[in-house]
Order: sequence, then C-alpha cells, then structure tokens
Amino acid sequence: MRILRQFVALWLVVVSLSAQDVNGLGRMWTFENAPLDRFEKEYGFKPDAAWLDKVRLSCARFGAGCSSSFVSPTGLILTNHHCVRDWVAKVSPKDKDWLQDGFQSRALGEEVPIPGLKVQQLVAMEDVTARVTAGAVADNNAMTERNRNAAEQKIVDEAKSRYGKGHSPQVTRLYQGGISMLYVYRDFDDIRLCAVPNLQAAHFGGDPDNFTYPRFGIDFGLVRAYVDGKPADTSAHYLKWSLEGPKEGELVFVTGNPGSTARALTVAQLEYQRDAQLPIRLESIDRRIEIMEAWVKQDPAARDREVRADILGRQNSQKAFRGFLAGLNDASLMQAKRDFESAVRAKVEADPDLKSKFGMIWDTAAAIAKRRMALEAPLRLHSPEGCKTLQRAILVVRATDANLPAPVRDAAKKQALALDVKEAAYELQVFVDILVRAQKRLGSDDPFVKSALAGMEPAAAVAEMVRTSKLGNTAFVESLLGEGADDIVSDSDRAMQVASVLAPLMAAEAMEDARIKAEEAALGTKIGQALFAVFGTKIPPDATLTLRIADGVVKGYPMNGTIAPWRTSFYGLFARHAEFGGIHPFDLAEPYLKARNKIDMNKFVNYVSTNDIIGGNSGSPIINAKAELVGLVFDGNIESLPNRYLFRDDIPRTVNVHPDAIIESLRTVYDAGALADELLGKPMYR
Repeated sequence: MRILRQFVALWLVVVSLSAQDVNGLGRMWTFENAPLDRFEKEYGFKPDAAWLDKVRLSCARFGAGCSSSFVSPTGLILTNHHCVRDWVAKVSPKDKDWLQDGFQSRALGEEVPIPGLKVQQLVAMEDVTARVTAGAVADNNAMTERNRNAAEQKIVDEAKSRYGKGHSPQVTRLYQGGISMLYVYRDFDDIRLCAVPNLQAAHFGGDPDNFTYPRFGIDFGLVRAYVDGKPADTSAHYLKWSLEGPKEGELVFVTGNPGSTARALTVAQLEYQRDAQLPIRLESIDRRIEIMEAWVKQDPAARDREVRADILGRQNSQKAFRGFLAGLNDASLMQAKRDFESAVRAKVEADPDLKSKFGMIWDTAAAIAKRRMALEAPLRLHSPEGCKTLQRAILVVRATDANLPAPVRDAAKKQALALDVKEAAYELQVFVDILVRAQKRLGSDDPFVKSALAGMEPAAAVAEMVRTSKLGNTAFVESLLGEGADDIVSDSDRAMQVASVLAPLMAAEAMEDARIKAEEAALGTKIGQALFAVFGTKIPPDATLTLRIADGVVKGYPMNGTIAPWRTSFYGLFARHAEFGGIHPFDLAEPYLKARNKIDMNKFVNYVSTNDIIGGNSGSPIINAKAELVGLVFDGNIESLPNRYLFRDDIPRTVNVHPDAIIESLRTVYDAGALADELLGKPMYR
C-alpha cells in the first residue's frame, strides 16, 4: 500500500469549493442530472436526450446487486459470470456441474429457465422531493423518518396503480435525502440461461488475482429475457456491439447500478467504520471462510459444490473490506477528508442561513458515531448465528414474552414450531467462533458470554448445550410455548437458559440500533442538503444501487516501478498458465487448452479505464460515444478500493472484459457461434 499512500498524498488538497475541484466525490452521475456541459468541456462530446434515453433503456439492474445490458433486439442480456453463478449452480442438473464446466445453448429450446431471477429496466424518473419532505419534519427524528417513509410509500402505491402490473416503483433518496427520486422499473422475471464459460475461465487467477491487474478473467454470462413465453422484443433499446473495440485514450462510459459509496460521510463516521465496523465484520468474514474451507477439505468431492459459490462471494467481500480498511487507515486519505470537511464547514459558517440549518451537523455526527462505536461489538456478537438450537430457544422466549405485541408473539411461535433444529457441524463452528470472539471483545463477564460458556471452553460449552437440549422434541417446544416467561427462565434446558439472557440483550441492542439509524437517517438528510446547498447537482450523489453514468477514458497506469498495459491478450493468458505450471488457480480451463491452436492469440482479454465504479457495477456495459458496447465491467484494481470514500483516477482503474474475449470464447472455444453472431447483429440461432 506504499504506492497508494504516496499517490493519495499528492492527489487532493481542497483549496476551493468550486464543484469542478471536488473530484473526491466522484463521477457517478444520475441520468436525470447528467453533466452534459462537463462532458463537452472535458471530452468534446455532449450527448443529447435521445442518446441518454437509448443508453438508459438498454441497461438493466440484474438480480439483487449487479448490472447488465440488452445486447440484441431479441432480449439477449450480457452480465458477469460472477453475477449469474449462484443461479447457474441452482439450475444445473444433478448429474451436471454447469458452474464448473460452463453451459452454452445452441437453439432457443435449449435456453434454461432461471426461477426467481429478476432483471429491471429503468423506464421512468420523477423528482418527488417536495412531496416527500412536505410535512415530514416532526418533533423527533424517529417521527420525521416515519413521516418520510409514509410519504414515500404513498408515492410508490400511486405509481403502482398508474404503471400497473410488471412494474416496480421505488423512491430513492439521493444526496442522503437532499433529493428524492421516483424510479419506475419494468420487471423481466422470465429469464433463461444462454451461456456461461467454465468457472475457471471466468475466475482465472482465483482469489490471488482478485482486485488486481494485469488480469485475464473471461468473466461474462448471457441470459435472455422472455415475455409471454417468447424472447422479449428489445429492438428499440439495446447496445450494438462495437466491431472495433476500445481504443487507448478513448472516452468511455460505464452505465450501471453502483451499490454503495461513502463519500458524503463525515470524518467521525469514517472513523467509526475504521475503528469498529470494518474490523469486526472483516474478522467475521475471515473466520467464516476458514471454517468453510476446513469443512470442504474433509470431503472435497461431496462438499465443494455445495459451498463453492458462497466461498467465492465471501472471498470477494473479504478482499474488498480489506481494501476499504486500508484506505481508512491511510493518514493521507483521512487528512484529505478532514480538509474537505473543514472547507465545507467554513462555507456553511460563512452563510447565516446555512449556519442556522446545518452548523451543528458535524458535532452531532461525532456524538452519534461515539454511540455507534460502543454498540458495534455487542450488536454483532450477541448472536445465535450457526446454532439452530439456540435460535429456536430465542423464538420460544419471544413467543412467551408478554411485553411483546400479540402479532410478534404469534409469528415467533409459528417460526419456533417450523424451525428445523438439525445442526450442521460446520455451522456450529460458526457459533463457537462467535463465542470465542465475544469473550475476547466483550469479556468473560458479559452476560451472554457468561451464560453460554458456563465455565467451559467455547467448543465444549456449545457441544454440551446442543447435546443435552430437548428443543429438538416438538412436544417439549409446545409445552414451553404454553408456559409463562417465569417458567421459561427456570427451565433446566441450557439452551433456554442462554436464550433467556441473550434474547433481551438482542432486543435492547436492536432497539438502540433502530434509534441510531433513525438519527443517522435524519442527519444524513441534513448532510446531503448541506452539500447540495453548496454544490447543487454539479456533484454526484453517493451510490444507491440505482442507474448511473460514469465517464472516463481507456488508460493504463504506473505500477511497481513500470507501466501496466492498458490491455491484455490471449498470449498473456496462456503465458500466465505456463509460468505457474498450470497449477490452480492459474490453470486454464480444459476447453481453452484444447482450442489453443485455433484461438487467435492476438485477441484481447481484459483492459482498464478510469471510470468510477463500486460493487453493484459488476456486469455494467462500457460504451463509447456512439453508444456501442466496447466492454464489460467485472472488477477494479486493488488501488480502487479506497475510492469508496474518496474518488481519484491517477492509479485506480476499472477492470473490464474486452469484447474480443467474449466473441473468441463463444465462437472458437465453445462452438457457440450462433450466440456470437447474435451479439454481432445477426438473427438469433439461424
């Protein structure tokens, strides 16, 4: 991270509050406020409304947290392999492993339905700020938040009636509530799998190469949207494939759904993330991966397929969180945030009206962050995660708590009776780990730790509690549900004794968490309003998993005392395989080895650009000024991770799949030429 520190130190000194100088807030522009004058000034290109509409309607939010685009007139959708891999695992037949071996359809009837997958196209946008804020302010933050939520729900309900079935309206708070936008999505819920490469081709280099560059990941997936049992008609809104591909120095746009950034947070809020939130969550991820990998090693043939996608997802989060934490531990980055905050505060203080509205928000943020800091460890570690026996016991406690509303008690009773308490050995290890970490962070005198351990070591205490508990007996559970709270506490079942201590702790901490969240939401709105008052829409809002357009250029960067090439080729992919002796995770997938003599080694695999991305942008198309597809976002380099807090583009890069890699793989490696032809503009499955 030495290079990262050097470049951050050189990068940002806030000497002016001109919006053009505040590059640290990034380039994730909303389509309704795209900075057309900026595009023209920076690049000599000013898109018109028709261009923006075409691009917007060609993009789609993919599943719960990815992006995608329509790439043919007949509903073909391009995204990342890692965005669709969980779905591939679910639809693979028992005798086949499409996640490991890949899948390619060669006729319309071979496309495989993916139940539960939804793709959403943004079809309408409306500023509803005035409607949301009218009457929202109340005597306390919680009531203000409830009023805002009620106003938003009313707007959503009206939009549902107006747009009808097959549409999902959503009110999104931009600038942390400074602006409220109604976004209406058209839902495509009949999605069918068309093609994915081998997992090893998409994930070449594995975890060591994740968030790095040069890179050789052929990370793509193709699915198709259907309407009324037929391929969707997307002829009016799809991205044509660029036959030339990207050029070095070319203007390119990423159009996708970035999930979450934290560039508007105060320094105190970032310090909370640095000192409490991220360390505890990263520790949890680290241990969960260790536990799962150890469990797989005991029986790889039987267990690897079951948790492979889960491990890969957690490893991705692990590396991302490490990068976030490294950024917040960088003194230069934090100083840049302090400088920016001081400059904004000075601007607010200089304006009497702004001072009266926003002068106290930074002190308030510091006080809330202090409370959040104290709550973090108990909130995360007072948990029954991994132990179904204790989970059932907590449900019984909740079901018999006379202080809870009847509907809450009834729901807990129903869940308690329905919960299967058959314990999985590796999941119990997760609960053991929680106890180990709780003892370390909260101390042996913590009520939950003291009750759960009962003088024993964590592993022994958990084993004894599960072995002796009668909660696996439905008749026993029914008898408990007929008793009062006092009887529950006095019951000799150890799981019930622990639950009687843990349940009220969890309830109290959840209540405090809810109070803090309400205060944070109200504060966030004021912070957003303050930034909006100073800068207006000349700065982009933080990411919200809604559609954005981010400008940048195709460009390499200095790396390790040399220069990273702006693109990589099949020559490099095969060389990396050879240099590591074909040892996993640098082993080429078998179809690529077999096609070695047919692949055009001059074709390109990956390239980098200066676009602004974050998690959620995976699967985003990269387009040129002609609105042609010139790439597919799948990652960022390691230096881009602190961009979550402070954007820069000196060394951070977006890592993209080159169009060559997709066409060459489909046509030459997988004999799926019909899909390649469709991408290039020919009719499907001729």
